[in-house]
Amino acid sequence: MSASKEGVWVARKTRRIALFGVTVGCCLAGVALAQPAAESASMCHAAGANEAVNPQKVVALDRATLAAHEALPWHRLEVDAAQQALGDDPDKLFEWVRDQTRWLPYAGELRGANGVMQDRMGSSLDRALLLAALMENAGHQVRLARSALSQQSLAELEAAWSDMPVARPIEPFQPTSDSAELVGLGEQLGYADGELLADIETAQARAEQASAQLEDDHHRLVQGMQALLDETDSLAARQPSPPALENHWWVQRRQAEEWVDYDPALPDARSGERWLTDAQVSHYFAQELPDEVRHWLTIEVIAEQFDGQQLTENTAFSLTLPASSLAGEQLQLELYPLELPSPQALIDGSMDVESLPERLFTQDKWVPYLRRGEQIERQDGIHADGSLFNPNTDASIAGAAQDASGALQGISVSGGVDQEPAETHLTAVNVRLQLDIPGQSARQIERPIMDLLGPARREADIESFTPDEDQRQQRAIEMLSTLELLPQAYWIPPAQLAAWHYESLMANRQATLAGVHLGAQADTSFIGKALEARSTRRPALDQLATMRLANSPEREHIALGQLNLLGYVTLLEYADGDYQRREGFDILENRVLVASGDQPAQQVRMAQGLLDTLLETRIAVEPGRAMGNTAAAFLEGLKDNHEWQVIDSVSQLDGLDPYWNADIHAHLRNRLAQGERVVMPSSPADPFVWWQLNPKSGDMLGYGPDRRGQFVEGILLLMEAGDNAMSAVGMVQSIWDCLFTSSDPLCCTQDAAAQELITRAVSHGFNGLAEAHDINIIIGRELIKGGTFDRLNSAGIGKAAGDVAGAGSAYIVDNWGRCD
Repeated sequence: MSASKEGVWVARKTRRIALFGVTVGCCLAGVALAQPAAESASMCHAAGANEAVNPQKVVALDRATLAAHEALPWHRLEVDAAQQALGDDPDKLFEWVRDQTRWLPYAGELRGANGVMQDRMGSSLDRALLLAALMENAGHQVRLARSALSQQSLAELEAAWSDMPVARPIEPFQPTSDSAELVGLGEQLGYADGELLADIETAQARAEQASAQLEDDHHRLVQGMQALLDETDSLAARQPSPPALENHWWVQRRQAEEWVDYDPALPDARSGERWLTDAQVSHYFAQELPDEVRHWLTIEVIAEQFDGQQLTENTAFSLTLPASSLAGEQLQLELYPLELPSPQALIDGSMDVESLPERLFTQDKWVPYLRRGEQIERQDGIHADGSLFNPNTDASIAGAAQDASGALQGISVSGGVDQEPAETHLTAVNVRLQLDIPGQSARQIERPIMDLLGPARREADIESFTPDEDQRQQRAIEMLSTLELLPQAYWIPPAQLAAWHYESLMANRQATLAGVHLGAQADTSFIGKALEARSTRRPALDQLATMRLANSPEREHIALGQLNLLGYVTLLEYADGDYQRREGFDILENRVLVASGDQPAQQVRMAQGLLDTLLETRIAVEPGRAMGNTAAAFLEGLKDNHEWQVIDSVSQLDGLDPYWNADIHAHLRNRLAQGERVVMPSSPADPFVWWQLNPKSGDMLGYGPDRRGQFVEGILLLMEAGDNAMSAVGMVQSIWDCLFTSSDPLCCTQDAAAQELITRAVSHGFNGLAEAHDINIIIGRELIKGGTFDRLNSAGIGKAAGDVAGAGSAYIVDNWGRCD
């Protein structure tokens, strides 16, 4: 470490971030918390019991969570459960698909059978796949049939469904004090008469107030934007091309030696008949669909290399997945630095924590990996010279496999640092996402993970480039940034939202108990494995996906006809000796299908983009911490009469006196050259934000200084240490902060791990439940009628969790959080 950097590091070590209690969480911790902590030789805490934790209440809470998950309306969410509820009769299965699902005008397989079960709509192929799955589960032999679809037939199909709303009407929900479900849940969780109802009514009032404020703000956004666009004629008379629908699909069931048609194309269709009687028919089994009829998502990690003369690209990771296989999945993409130890070594003190900065700055190998639930996908590694290497055969890695993190399957600590060739350098690492949609051109979206050049310098001719020490450190830090991605193919029903949060809570049980054990016993022997075993689902992404529909004024008319990509990014930055972390939403693709209604499709999509951007700053963001949100800035401008302007050409942009930086200017030039419009403040604004509008489709999104969505800026909080996919990188981020803020880095690291396991693991379940309850109120539907689970359970369990959390957080802070 250089003398200047060491001076900054020592100076910043004198600062301290106070550890604070959890807001929600620690439900399962009570069992361990009730036990007196053993006296130990811990270097940084005094053990003791916490009398405030009631173990019986914790056990009741645990049981209530399991019961609530089992009592979810699975017959409304899963194909198997639906078929069991409906029976084996093929005519009844056909009638259910015909009556309970709606046709949508898009091509191919997007949702698949599971997706149609979730939001009850789909293309002819997706609906046929659901019907086929139901019949196969019932023991019938089926196949898919396809015929060509003429424009005349398409018009007939659209007319038959045009008057039918996409979403179901709202059903009011009013709990009462004598509700059997309310009384039973209150008794189960140990609450006094009327206490749970009061909490639920408070939650309702809060949710309704938030919903009303959101509706009012969105209305003002739409009015202000529409007036601005009308002045410039930005959306006038531009209609998108009709959907490229060339085929119609249905199901045939084998009956003796014949195949019987089941075609739910029209609302009044009958079993045994097919709609297009004169068309030529081809046949497929569901498992053998041709690739061209499927929607695909390709995820790539691109290493940009400067070879002394030009920039070239090397693809280190490329994975193509059918959209239907991603139903409800969250993907975590990270670059694992090979010179870093496992989480266990960082926590138990087996390595010198204070040597971490130097090791971090001298990184020269990284391996991109993608987590899909319990699966890890990885391919090539990236070298600091921009070249690729095989992690399975690289000699510098072979000797480190025995020390590797188990979750990364042998990829962890490498040997010495190779000297990078002087003539080539790694200049950027980008994530490239490609959507392949049947009948349409492929669409690509790109985001940087690390970038030493920037768009402006890249736009010019680069004659030479050699990274200096600051840029090497910038590269090492930025490579710890992460992207979490929710590919959304359908609207998520509230019951599924609750299911994910219950499952996350149950999956994190081991991690929660491990955190309490660490705090109580000063035993670090298994903390790393517990970190790696956590569920990493981010509830905020699920909430965003649900509320995009719940809060839309056009909710009865919009659907998803292609993958939408909702992202959450954690950016680590290093410049001029300063280090910071920022995080927030980054919506990458938000196009909706306007399936009915009288509003022009462009205006509906524009309004949806305004809502999506507004939601970025209303979900999981503390008031006052949001920065760079375009919707918030536009609303403020409307209130203070600050003018905004529409830029529709590169020449118009170049004619302005720029008050933004060169990289933003290069980015805006690129978007304008692609035919988009830019809506920006007419006078200087800090931070600089803008809207990007596709005038043909109406697609719109807000962007901030990082050419992404809304961010939260601030010093890294230790509570957020393990957000990242496999926790190794996440703990490095936390330890990095300990080095700069604590006089006892090892104690700080262990403290952060205990806090992380308890707070993040459990709050990912319970915070999500509270949000799910509020969303349910906004949507206005009960999840299940006459059963033991409904919105009362999400509210009641959340309330019980909050009660236990107070005692649990006090215990950790009092008995463990004593690092200086």
